[in-house]
This record gives sequence, structure tokens and C-alpha cells, in this order.
Amino acid sequence: MMIVAEFFLVLLKVLWAFVTAGAKWVVRPKEKSVAGQVCVITGAGSGLGRLFAQEFARRRAVLVLWDINSRGNEETADMVRQIYRELDNPMPKDGPVGGVEEVPPFQPQVYTYVCDVGKRESVYTTAEKVRREVGEVDMLINNAGVVSGHHLLECPDELIERTMVVNCHAHFWKLGRVYSAAENRKWVVIAVRVGLCQVRPARTPFPHTIPPPAAPHPTPHFVLPRA
Repeated sequence: MMIVAEFFLVLLKVLWAFVTAGAKWVVRPKEKSVAGQVCVITGAGSGLGRLFAQEFARRRAVLVLWDINSRGNEETADMVRQIYRELDNPMPKDGPVGGVEEVPPFQPQVYTYVCDVGKRESVYTTAEKVRREVGEVDMLINNAGVVSGHHLLECPDELIERTMVVNCHAHFWKLGRVYSAAENRKWVVIAVRVGLCQVRPARTPFPHTIPPPAAPHPTPHFVLPRA
């Protein structure tokens, strides 16, 4: 009897999940504007971090790109600047309509910093530079991560230690530096590439986790909920 009751209970939960998912598909949540918000993206020199940078650039965020690879980081910055230029000149090739050219109200910028997130001193120093040169951070995208590509027993000790430092410890170092300056600010976004993807307000005591994208480098699509 209990098995039958549990079966119907699970069935009701599944049906309710489909109903709520369909309702959210019909009534889309309103997107939160990130225009003018300072966004730090780690691991921005390639892959998913570069895609995140391009997506936030289209939303006119002020980007602060961190990566251990200076060359890749600058390439991402050039792509972001190109997106900014395209946003600032949306008029057709024939020229402005009616002879009036619209001037964008805000000119977003992009900043690049070389940072090894696996080294605590590098994270602290870079975070302090960002605070002095750019200002307080509104969003932190913890994208930088290490993926070994080997079986556990085939990984050398150095690679295991590096994986744990970059994929785990570094998040606490970065969040500690950013959050300490953001306690009186309204919200902070945290997205962890390896293992978890979290989007929560700054004062949330424990983050709610959702699965990361299944594809290795998908085009990021996200909705920032209103705080």
C-alpha cells in the first residue's frame, strides 16, 4: 500500500514540475539590466569565459577580465571592444534616420588583468587593483577551472592539488575579496563553471545549485532574476 501511495506522490510531483515549467516557458521572467555594472570574469582568455564576456558585453556591462594567459585575455578584450563599437553604431549604412544620430548614454569599458587564481596572493593583489582602478564589483563570474581529462588514479599529485586549489579554494579567495566590498550593495552573481552554476543575491547564506550546461562550450544564455 505504501509503495502505491509513494508512486502516486512521485507522479503528482512530476506532473506539477511539468506544469510549473510550462508556466515559466509561457510567462518569461523579466531580465535584470546589467548595463553599467562592473563584472569580473575569471578564465576569460578562452572557451566559456570568452563567451560569457561577449554576452555581457552585448548587455553593456563594464567587463573586468582575469586570465593567466595575457595573450588570450587581450584577444577577448578586442572582441569585447568590437561588440561595444557595434552597439554604439547601430544605424544602417545609409546613415542616421532623419539626419539625427543617437548618442549612447553610457560608454562601457573593458579592463584586463593577468591573474593566477590558484595563487592566493595573486587573487588578493588583482582584486585590490580592480577596486582602485575600476571600482566596486557588482558581479563575479567564477569561470576559471582546471579539468584534468584523466582518470583519478592516473592523475599525478601535483595535478590533483592544482585542481582542488583552482576549482575550490580560489572561489573562496575571490568571493571573500569581492563580497567584503559588496556587503552594502544590492546583489552579486556567482557562476562556477566546474561542477556548479550558482546565481544568488549577495546576502544568501547558502547558494542554490543548478547543473552546468551539458555542452562543452555552449553559447551562454541566462536570465538574471530581479533581486
